[in-house]
Amino acid sequence: MIDGTPLEAELQARKAATAQGRTYISPYNDIDVVAGQGTLGLELLDQAPDLDAVFMSVGGGGLIGGTGTALKALCPQIDIVGVWPTNSPCLLRALEEGKIVDVAEYPTLSEGTAGAVEPGSVTFPICEAVIDDTVEVSEAEIAAAMQRIAHSDHWMVEGAAGVALAGLVQRAGAYRNKKVAVVLCGRNVDPDVYLSAMNAGS
Repeated sequence: MIDGTPLEAELQARKAATAQGRTYISPYNDIDVVAGQGTLGLELLDQAPDLDAVFMSVGGGGLIGGTGTALKALCPQIDIVGVWPTNSPCLLRALEEGKIVDVAEYPTLSEGTAGAVEPGSVTFPICEAVIDDTVEVSEAEIAAAMQRIAHSDHWMVEGAAGVALAGLVQRAGAYRNKKVAVVLCGRNVDPDVYLSAMNAGS
């Protein structure tokens, strides 16, 4: 167990795997993982070939990098919109600076996207190439999006899924009368975290 940041855990896991002669597979910094994520882009186009935009939450960039690459290869006109929690915008700041940089992080409902980006990550140049627009959302916006999904569809989703929908809600005016997909990327949420989101603002 590593008493530190997610990035420190990643680096330590990679170091331990190398020392033990084992294979370490990063959840995002692995070209095969990124390629696998591209199948989501194919599924989206199979269901809605006339999409105008896709909103996705971003952590290390594997999901949006792979999905965005597939979408852009088949439909270059689709807007790929990356959404970050304001409390953990590590890859966003890297894209703004043109290099991976240290970024202060704070607790977020979007635990699935929290954490710094591993130095030299393969996702950085991919995301530079495929992300068309970026959005930052607050913790209140994330909680409100999670509540909206619970009330409208009766789905229990994690914070990272709320991030993606919160991004669309924030930019709704720009996409009025357009066909937009939002990737709700998971339901892996601690019950206490979920309840706090459901009670936020009440």
